[in-house]
Amino acid sequence: MAGQAEQPRRRGRAPTSAQKRQARAERILDAAVRLIERWGYDKTTIDDIAREAGVAKGTIYLHWKTREDLFMSVIMREALAVIESLQKYIAEHADSFAFHTLFPYAFLLYQQRPLVKALLTNDVSLLGSLAQHDYLQGNSIARRKVLFAHAILEQMQAEGLLRSDLSLRRLEYMLAALFMGYMTLDPLWPEEERLPLEQQAQDLGEAIRLSLESQQLLPPERRRRLAHAVNEHIAGFVAAIRAYLEQYIPGFSGGNTHDGSDSSQRSDEVLRPQPRYS
Repeated sequence: MAGQAEQPRRRGRAPTSAQKRQARAERILDAAVRLIERWGYDKTTIDDIAREAGVAKGTIYLHWKTREDLFMSVIMREALAVIESLQKYIAEHADSFAFHTLFPYAFLLYQQRPLVKALLTNDVSLLGSLAQHDYLQGNSIARRKVLFAHAILEQMQAEGLLRSDLSLRRLEYMLAALFMGYMTLDPLWPEEERLPLEQQAQDLGEAIRLSLESQQLLPPERRRRLAHAVNEHIAGFVAAIRAYLEQYIPGFSGGNTHDGSDSSQRSDEVLRPQPRYS
């Protein structure tokens, strides 16, 4: 209307310096993931990462004092993304919680995160000399057994999910053998004879169901209790990794979604619990 003063346009709140710093750190980590997956740890330099991220080399050292610190943050953030996806999946499928659906889902998550798979399988072609890092040797995600913990298996057996005629030691070993076998077989198998990953995941679930699960019909409330126990166990890993990352990225808010942001949806579509499985 003529003569009426124009109202100022509202603008979104500008990012704070802390938010800008965090976004920059995340961009650097994204660049590092891409390059390590392409060339491996030993061949990836700070100069390479700076160019890929579009920042000055000195900017990287504002966040991480050493190359090793940066690469450890890369691995920890990738691991966090996998573990938090597992947490979400378990919570969303608590009523039908079972190992024959959880482990295939984990299998696909690891396939979509090469660095975390390398951590689990000790793949030096990707990790290089970083595989000998004190933190990974003494406190790694693989060695602390995110999903193979003795206490978790003991509760699963006591509640009737897993076979009672097997010792916990045998259960743990057999479960690890099945999972790690599927995780590591492809490079040893003729390429033209390899199965699609989705088929491998489903077959892994079937093998776990037939060989390790009790075949009892467990009520939803018992499955929810077991799901909660596993998520409580996993929460300890999440807290430890977040504490590690916050040393370098104060206010760190989440896991990495580079190139795999739809991995949860894809895995979930492949591995919805099958009604015929009890």
